[in-house]
Amino acid sequence: MKRILSNILSRPLAGTALTAPALFLCMILSVCLLSACSNETGLDLFPAESKTLSLVVSLPPEDSSKRAIGDPGTDTGEGIDWDRLAIMIAYTDDSDIYYPNNRQVLIHTLSKTEFEALPLYSADTPDIRLLTLNVQVGKIYVYGVTYSSGAANSPEDDILACSGNAGFQQLTISNSYAAGDANQTGKFLSVASGCYDGGSGSGQPVAYDMTDPATAEQAVIMRLSRLATKIDVQWDAADAITAGYTDVKVTGFKYSGTAAGRLFPSITPIGYTAQQEVWGFHNTDDISQRNGRAYHYTFTDGANVPSVTFNITAKKPGTTPDPDYDYTLTFPSALNRAAWYKVNATIKGVTGNGSITLSTDGGTQTGG
Repeated sequence: MKRILSNILSRPLAGTALTAPALFLCMILSVCLLSACSNETGLDLFPAESKTLSLVVSLPPEDSSKRAIGDPGTDTGEGIDWDRLAIMIAYTDDSDIYYPNNRQVLIHTLSKTEFEALPLYSADTPDIRLLTLNVQVGKIYVYGVTYSSGAANSPEDDILACSGNAGFQQLTISNSYAAGDANQTGKFLSVASGCYDGGSGSGQPVAYDMTDPATAEQAVIMRLSRLATKIDVQWDAADAITAGYTDVKVTGFKYSGTAAGRLFPSITPIGYTAQQEVWGFHNTDDISQRNGRAYHYTFTDGANVPSVTFNITAKKPGTTPDPDYDYTLTFPSALNRAAWYKVNATIKGVTGNGSITLSTDGGTQTGG
């Protein structure tokens, strides 16, 4: 580089003597070249201490015999249809680190194949692997998510756009995730998320201090659990004689929830608001109108309380048109993640529109 500068400064321009303006131009050029030369030396203008972080990642078991909750319906292929694992590290504001563009995060993604190639944490735990990352030393929050990168409404772009801890905590996932996919249910149920919570099991993020000698050599253990919740609705609308009604039918029902859930529903970010959305289910089969069952899978946001509304028709002599009623069953609280809610509706008669608050005592099972 010095030889290039010497040649430029000593060579006349176009065979003429250097004029003052030309000399000034060469001086500017030399400054630019010197700047480039300093980068070529590998000089780190923002030095930061780095070290190896040992991260133990536990995913939901793919072996159906090890699932935490039973499923009274058909096999849904839980936990087998994801292709990306995102490891998201966010530094606290007082950490002495440097990443470009004022980002306080490090995001590392692995394919499912790459995750399965990681060392086992122990020989009998195929769903728990050890990942080592070279990271800048600081106080960190650690999050993880499995998803399908090519699925409709994938959270991947939102994850990669995060620049700080608050961004991770505000991440949402559409309840139209993987819409149109032939295996939408499998992809939906394969989304798992979690964070390092210090081993409390609370799902609340805890900062891991890499600068503290007492903890710096310990492994960070992070458990991811399934995110989707199952709404299992069953109805029995046998003919009812009460109040003179006959031919009672459930012509359809709707689930009222939110357009998106949150990747970390146990964490409620400040100022969070949700967009409401309704999913309708129509019964056209005469048998299912009297006795039927349907499933709906949703991502909860941990804040809003959903409801199920049945549309019920009946016949009553002397009444034209036939009575048409709506009965709304409201859950007592926001849904838990990775839970199975069973809603049983036995319709013995109709007396008008109404609203009922569901009791979940014995009606919900929660699992990993």
